[in-house]
Amino acid sequence: MTLGYPTPDAFMEYCDILKSSGADILELGIPPKIAIYDGTSIRLSYWRVKEQGIDKGMALDIAKNVNATKILLCYLNTAGQLTEFMHSVAETGASSALIPDLGMVGPSALDEYAKACDTVNLEKLFFASYNYPDNTIKIMASYNPVFVYIGISSVTGEVAYIDPAKSITRVRGLVGNTSLVAGFGIRDLSYAKTLVGMVDGIVVGSELVNIIEDNTASVAKKKVSDFVTSLKSVLESVS
Repeated sequence: MTLGYPTPDAFMEYCDILKSSGADILELGIPPKIAIYDGTSIRLSYWRVKEQGIDKGMALDIAKNVNATKILLCYLNTAGQLTEFMHSVAETGASSALIPDLGMVGPSALDEYAKACDTVNLEKLFFASYNYPDNTIKIMASYNPVFVYIGISSVTGEVAYIDPAKSITRVRGLVGNTSLVAGFGIRDLSYAKTLVGMVDGIVVGSELVNIIEDNTASVAKKKVSDFVTSLKSVLESVS
């Protein structure tokens, strides 16, 4: 969920709904200067919060009020100096921040992030697109992160046009025993069922935005709760 979406008050309600419906971790997005891996739905959520004047500083303040296991998501182009940013993350009570464009920059950015996490005793998390080079993914795993998150499509909300099983199998072989979670384009339970046996967790964001945008507030809250509860059941069925 983008921090402050659809409004700051409604956002807090949705966080409670997600938590009570079985979401293990809330990934809370900071609206970026430039979105790289985000499709139309997540970009719309960014636009909604920016129209309300919510910037990085305000988003971090909102995150402090979320009473749940949480991580933040922020692009490097918005985070700024990493040690300073990770200090801000720690102040929100989040366990860490996922910075999805680190791998595009290269090993030096991965190392800077890892050192920044160590400085403030935060967990390490890495994102890898399905087409990242093998060596980049191996370097990520060498830092012993809590998980590596593989994006199985080019952008969020879009179904993969390359067989996700092939992408997941390749990355699984590169990260060894590191937990692997998958996301991008997981819109329904049938698609989720094809993935859960191959990964340790799934990430869903765009579909939540779609539900909120396509329904009245009361209906959307019920549908979000039902959707997350069903996803949790799918995960538990193979655990």
